[in-house]
Amino acid sequence: MDQSLMVAIVMVSAAVIAFEFRISSAILEILAGIALAFFFIDIAEMDWLHFLANLGMLGLMFMVGFEVDVERLRETWRASITIGVSALMLPLAGVFVTAHFLFDLPILTSGLLAIGLSTTSLALVYHALRERGTLHSEQGQIIVAAASVVDVLSMVALALLMGDVGWGTAIFLLVAMPMIVGLPHIGKWIFRRYRGSLVEFELRFLLVLLLAMGFMAEKIGGIHPAIIAFALGIVMSEIVDEHEELEQKLKGIVFSFLAPAFFLHAGMQLDIRLMTVDLLGTAFVFLIVACGLKYLGAALPARHFLSTSGRVAGLLFNYRLSFGIITASVGLNVGILTVELYAVILLVIITSAFLPAVLLRDRPAEWE
Repeated sequence: MDQSLMVAIVMVSAAVIAFEFRISSAILEILAGIALAFFFIDIAEMDWLHFLANLGMLGLMFMVGFEVDVERLRETWRASITIGVSALMLPLAGVFVTAHFLFDLPILTSGLLAIGLSTTSLALVYHALRERGTLHSEQGQIIVAAASVVDVLSMVALALLMGDVGWGTAIFLLVAMPMIVGLPHIGKWIFRRYRGSLVEFELRFLLVLLLAMGFMAEKIGGIHPAIIAFALGIVMSEIVDEHEELEQKLKGIVFSFLAPAFFLHAGMQLDIRLMTVDLLGTAFVFLIVACGLKYLGAALPARHFLSTSGRVAGLLFNYRLSFGIITASVGLNVGILTVELYAVILLVIITSAFLPAVLLRDRPAEWE
């Protein structure tokens, strides 16, 4: 069977199984990606799938930003920043100490491991909250905002570690920030003029905007496109929200087509042929340290700010995926990480991508 056709069948099958058994479709797509990569070694190298996965990541980040209630964030910024900083710094310190002092790894390698294993996946947190029906609650909005704080700070930490912050970043920010601020005015005019057009100009405009800003952010500014997509989602939310039909089209494209490609491709990044007993043992140690400290870092401040036990927040912040994989890839490409350490990071990240979902299944939808 043609590999492209097989991928398409798997994407559809995952959606059906997820619906029938009330399982997260994202987790099924990740597991399916691991299985496909095991039986078909080069399947992840298909250009079209790689392109769709990158576009899916941007689409998910845009929708994350789109779903954030800015007015509510202004009222809860203290809680979001406190939870986000705590959820990042505690596992960051713990993983660094473990890597450097227990496994005797160099400082740069330990730092890269710490960043990669301390991230929180905005896409999966958003996905989980959406499926639980708590995305639009006050607690859900704070969690999304705090998760974005983790991602932004992780991005800054990686840029500083790799020395990517420079004149390119400054130039990009100087050019891009006025453009982003002015987008609502441009968008209102475009959406009003072309509303109901058969050529779907509004969707084309948003797609080109995402791709162009993402490309410039990465190539000129050294900033990951996901952060720009998130910022664009926030900026454009007020405009798109006024056009219900456009909002539904956006969600349909992202969640039915682009997001599955992203999650499937993410699973394909783990080559289980590299697994040995020693490597699995190392991964288990980092899994315990990273997940345990991440849980405490999120749950403790959440108990104070969200008036809950904090257990759900602790589990949600343990979702890891895209940025952790990006960090691992950067480290491998520049020679900071060995193939074995790259596999360790991926193993912990992939486990973290579905472990919280399993534990959350026994939790009620409301906040405890």
